[in-house]
Amino acid sequence: MRPFLHTLLCIGIIISLASCASYQMGQPGESDSYRSVYVKPIRNDSTYPLLKASLTASLRKAISNTGFLDVATSKSADTILETRVTSVSREIAAVSSIDVGRGRKYELEFETLCTLYQKVGGQLEPVFVNRRINVKQDIFADSGQVNAEHQAGPEIARKIAQRVTESIISTW
Repeated sequence: MRPFLHTLLCIGIIISLASCASYQMGQPGESDSYRSVYVKPIRNDSTYPLLKASLTASLRKAISNTGFLDVATSKSADTILETRVTSVSREIAAVSSIDVGRGRKYELEFETLCTLYQKVGGQLEPVFVNRRINVKQDIFADSGQVNAEHQAGPEIARKIAQRVTESIISTW
């Protein structure tokens, strides 16, 4: 009985060690097919002003921060990223206690479409086309809605850039 348990224990150890033999450490979503991305200037079709420059800069920074993707020029990049902000909707999330017709807190929802092309043999082949990304941001409009939206611009750009970058590096 004892040799049988000893043999069973040895087989169990060998199987558990063999299952870990093929494990390789690395970044999640790491791709062997491309290492660099060219970020085309953002196209802003929404009614939210001044988003183009801050979102383009935020996207480039977020991609660089991944650790395994580089931002490159259009000629040297392996992939090309096109991003278009299609719409922004404003909803009143909370009203003023003095005047219920006046919003105190607004929820902005941005809809963004992204397309990633990969260069293969001199041709551009789509990796994904018009991937929809929605981002929500709350703003407090006690000092005026326009001023609050303007001040929230960099945070909104950072959130959109983070979601777009996650979309690029995710395993699909």
